[in-house]
Amino acid sequence: MAQKKQMTQQEWDRLVPAMATYAHITTEIGYAVLVKGERQTDVAVRVGRTKQNVANAVKRIWELYQQATTDDGENLELVNVWLPKQEADKVRTIAARFSINGEKTKS
Repeated sequence: MAQKKQMTQQEWDRLVPAMATYAHITTEIGYAVLVKGERQTDVAVRVGRTKQNVANAVKRIWELYQQATTDDGENLELVNVWLPKQEADKVRTIAARFSINGEKTKS
């Protein structure tokens, strides 16, 4: 049997900045299923989407959640600040170690 995908409100809140470009319906679906524990079929009916669409939204957010945690369980945090170039280069080097950052670490 597949493991049930769940997260706490605190874990969700940590992901919100990383989901800024997601459609509102995607985050609404993800929140209902992953945080509130609603069944995907019930959410699909409520929001007027297919079960596959709901499953894809949940999968997208769950994959982001998994990427935002290191292999040793440490939570990553999104930071958006201005730094001198030399310091920013150091931060980019550190950030490049984590797959969630993808191409964002290039200057």
